[in-house]
This record gives sequence, C-alpha cells and structure tokens, in this order.
Amino acid sequence: MIISDTHRLAFVHIPKCAGVSIKEPLRAVDSTDGYFSRIGDHPEMGRIHFAHIVLRDMAEHFPDEWAKLLSYQSFAVVRDPAERFVSAMFQRLREFKGYAQSAITPETIEQESAEVIRYLETCPERLNLEHVHFNRQTAYLNFDGRQVVQNLFAIEDMPAIVAFISRATGIEVEEERKNRSTEFRFRSMTRLLRRPYAALVPYAARNRLRSRMINAGLYADAKRPAMLRPDGRAEGFIRSYYAEDFALLASCRES
Repeated sequence: MIISDTHRLAFVHIPKCAGVSIKEPLRAVDSTDGYFSRIGDHPEMGRIHFAHIVLRDMAEHFPDEWAKLLSYQSFAVVRDPAERFVSAMFQRLREFKGYAQSAITPETIEQESAEVIRYLETCPERLNLEHVHFNRQTAYLNFDGRQVVQNLFAIEDMPAIVAFISRATGIEVEEERKNRSTEFRFRSMTRLLRRPYAALVPYAARNRLRSRMINAGLYADAKRPAMLRPDGRAEGFIRSYYAEDFALLASCRES
C-alpha cells in the first residue's frame, strides 16, 4: 500500500496486479516511507507481507492507516483471476520453491497448483506468507459488505491508470508493466548457470535484474500454461473460488 498524506491518496496493492509498476514512481510521495512494502514480523499476525494486507486485517491492526484509507481518495488495479492465478504460481515457484524462471514449465505449474488448491480449500482464516498472492482480489477492496476502495481499473487499461495518477499526484507513470511472469530466450545457457545464479544472487536482486533484462529484450512474456485447459481441475477451482473476482472485473470493464 502507498499512502500519500500530501495528496490524500491511497493505492491498495493487490498482489499480481501490476503493483510494482505503480508503486515504484509513487514511492516519492509515500508518507509511510515504504512501511507497507516489505516482508516482516507482526506481533499478532506473525510473519506477513506488509505490501499485501487484506482490508479485514488493515481495519483490525492498523487503525491509523485504515482511517486514512476511508477518508482519502483510493484506487486499485484488478486483473483476470485465471491469469492472476498463473502469475501467482510463477511467483510462488520462484520465491518459495527456489525455481529459476527458465526451469518453470506448464507441467511444473500444474503439479504445484494441486498443492495450492488443497491449501486454499481448507479455508484458512488468513492465508500464510507463501500463499498471500492467492488471496481473492475482493479481500483488498471490500469490507463488511461494502466496497471501500473507490476507483478500480482493469490491468489492461494502463492509459486510464496513468492519467488518474497524473491528475492525483502530478507523477507520470510508464505504461509498460514491470515484474511480469517471463521466460528467458536462451534456455540452454540459463540451465547451465541456474544453480550458481540462485545460490549467489539474492532474490530481490534477481527481481531487479529481471526487470532490466525485460527492458533490454532478453526476456519474453511467459505463455499461458496448459493447466488452464477448460476441463482441468485448476480451471474449475479458479472459476468457483474467485467467482466474485470475475464479477468484479466484468463490472470494472463495463464502467
């Protein structure tokens, strides 16, 4: 989350919804000095990703920021739930399973998705750190039966997002999305370098390097895995578990 007291503006970062592209230029006006952009320990919630706190927890554990969210102009970006699920799978495999990007295959994602689905089907009260990217998007937008975040944008409508931020803050945001799930063009070389690279280069540094390589044209967008075939279990689960997110996106696109 980014909160600007100067501009009375709050950006609610839904994981895997172009948050990095928006947060980076807004850091200059972030009155929390990056407090909600880290992984850390909370005395009651345990180890959490402070960037991805759902509204229920924000209201209970962060009353000052919650009050600002309610009174300031707020916005968020939403995304097709199936595409977001795939992107979250890439994130999970890289960050928590130790996979290099070039080693992730559709089969790997399909196998790992079964574990994620089993966890989500237990309906935990709060998703743990390893699964936070799989929260429903509505958990970041609605509270107590009502929509709290005022302005919603579909991820593909970057021109409208850029224009909104410019009007609210005067900051110009690039329309090119950062931190997309990608695959390296030179697979044979990356297989050779994969283990020493993962062992020697910290995860955060790898993410920064990946962004630079995307801009240099060395990465290509990852293809949508076959796990989302119409008759697959993952597809059926996504349609059911994220039903409200699908309705939310449809409403956002119609407005």
